[in-house]
Amino acid sequence: MLSGIVKLLNERGALSVQEISLALGIDSSALHPMLEMLAQKGKILKVELPCGTGCAGGCTKSDTMIFYKPAR
Repeated sequence: MLSGIVKLLNERGALSVQEISLALGIDSSALHPMLEMLAQKGKILKVELPCGTGCAGGCTKSDTMIFYKPAR
């Protein structure tokens, strides 16, 4: 499963947790620990953006958008 996450990010670039969850059919609550572990090992990068930079609405200024991308 972990290699599938890395492969997906290598193929598609930066993705949100929701996009990864949908693409791989993994519940996001199960996906979070896997993503954190891969980021800690340097296999992927976690990118946090302030919500106002690309949010479609429904979030506050304190919210962040979290994406993961391949570590290249």
